[in-house]
Formats: sequence, C-alpha cells, structure tokens
Amino acid sequence: MPRLTHRLCMTHRFCIAVLALVTAVAALGHTAVADAAPRATVVDETRSLTGPYRTAQTLDAGACTSLYGTIANGLVHVFGNTYSNLKCSQTFPNGLASPAGVALYYPTNTPSDRRLPVVIWTGGILSEPGNYDRAAKMLASNGYVVAIPYDFVNSFAYLPLIAAAAVSRANSDARSALHDRVDLGHVAIAGHSAGGAATQQAIGLPTGIWRLIDPQLRVRSAVAVEAGPVAIGVTATVPTLYLTGYNDVVVPHYLWARWTQYELTTRVPAYLLCARGTGHFTPTDDPEHNPLAPIMLSWLDHTLRDDPDAGAEFVGPRWRQRGNPDLVYALRNRAAASLTR
Repeated sequence: MPRLTHRLCMTHRFCIAVLALVTAVAALGHTAVADAAPRATVVDETRSLTGPYRTAQTLDAGACTSLYGTIANGLVHVFGNTYSNLKCSQTFPNGLASPAGVALYYPTNTPSDRRLPVVIWTGGILSEPGNYDRAAKMLASNGYVVAIPYDFVNSFAYLPLIAAAAVSRANSDARSALHDRVDLGHVAIAGHSAGGAATQQAIGLPTGIWRLIDPQLRVRSAVAVEAGPVAIGVTATVPTLYLTGYNDVVVPHYLWARWTQYELTTRVPAYLLCARGTGHFTPTDDPEHNPLAPIMLSWLDHTLRDDPDAGAEFVGPRWRQRGNPDLVYALRNRAAASLTR
C-alpha cells in the first residue's frame, strides 16, 4: 500500500472500519504458482498431528505484519475461536508479490521408492496461501504433497485444475524435488469457505477434464470445509466429507452446507460432521487447536491410502466419528452407510 494511503488509513477511523468490514465479510482463502527455490522446514516433532517427515515449501510464511495482516489477524481471533496468530506470506494482499499462483508443500525425507498422494487445497475468499501454512505443513509432514492454488477470489473450479497442472509439471520436471515422486492416481480436492465451494465445483467436472491435464490424474475424494454457497451437492462424483463448525457465523452449519450440499449428495458416499467450539477461521489455526484437522487427516488416509484404522472412523455400523466427543453431530448418507471398507 502506498505510504500516503497508509497514512490516510491510519488517521481516519472510517477507513479502518471499511477495511475491517470488507475483511470480515471475506471467508478466507487463496493460492499462487510459486517457482522460488523450496526452503526446507523441520517440523516440530512434539505435536500429535505432526507426521514423521521434514517438509519443504515453495512459498515462505510468517507473521502478518501489514495493515491487511493486522486487521485480518484481529478478525480471525474475534470471529474464529482461534488460538494462534494468523500466518501470512508476501503475496497480495499481505505483501506485493503476485496474488495468483500455486504454492507447494511436500515431505523431504520419505523413502525414495514411495510415491506421494496429493491434496489440492483452495483457501477462502480474500485469503492468501500463507494463511493455511500450518495445515499444509501438517499434511506434508504426514507424507502428502499439498498444492495451494490462489487468485485472491478463490471461488471457482479452475483453481484446483491449475493446481493439478502445477503438480503434474513438478512430477515430470527432472529439476524438481518432486520429479517422479507424485502419486497422481491418488488426489483429493479440498478447500475452506469459498475454496470449499470451488472444491465441490471441481469434483462435479467430467473425469476427462482431469485426464487432459495428465492421463494419470485421478481424483479419489473431496473435503469441503465450512464451504461457501456457490456449489450444490448433486454434482459430486467422488466420496465427499463436509466439515462444519457449530460456532461458525459466516457459514452456519444448519444452512446450505446441510441442505443444498450434503443432503443433495446422493450418488456418492457423503458425510456431514459439525465440530463444537469451531468458528469460521478455525482451519487457519494450528492443528492442535483445530478439531477439524485430525478428522480431515483421517479422511485422507482412508480415501487416498486405504488405511484400515482411518477407515474404521467412517465405515461400518460402529464408525468411530459418530462417537467423536469433539462433534456436535455426525451424519452420513445411505451410500456411505452401505460401505464395508
């Protein structure tokens, strides 16, 4: 932001109020194509959701020091039931780097013969990729390649497609740390808020569109976290997990996430889980204070890795998520109830 504009905003309370209102209405999310050299990051081994692997990423994230970051961090704490401060990268609007691209997170010390499944994560509207740094590192430390597409709007299906293309390029590029390491046959599409709507739009696309990007690409599942309203469940083509928060005032759990998304997902297995004490910006918090994080990790282990222990949380008459004390309620449709594995 130019220095003159910054002074004006700092001296006029009205300008600050307008900026705060705009940011509050936004439901966080975003992604960009980052070609910078990856920076290795050792993950804190003491966190229970942290996996065994060190991680690297193509986009650095740290404290939110700009005017945008300061306001966004305050709003996240006020409306999001969050514990940790928001993290930001230098992409717009926190910095001056391009507001569009794809950030990649991945493990660095996995066995050389093991291919890595993929999670494509789209953030909320007006968010930027650094806001989801903690969640991306958590997934990468557990052996996933995480691709975060962003364009400041973060609301439409083309973003997951762009991310899929970026991962495919990294897999085929001999100079890339991910060269010939990516399991393109096991991909999940996920997103928060507006990105949750983009996720549902993307899984409604014909399978052939993904194979035009790469013949090996296969989307196996989806996670829509506190999703925006610009999506409808009837178009879903893969098993879908809908996650909502009981304290979410931006995406109330009893409105469209329930009735026009989950309830209309009838062709494929679908779940609707509502977490207690969870606000709209909880997905930006550290995983230890995000009740949705372990559920999402189990879902990915179940649908992308066929892990039997993770599968027991969603499959069978005694599926464990139904008794999860962190949930207000847990629902699944007939297609999900009929699964045996």
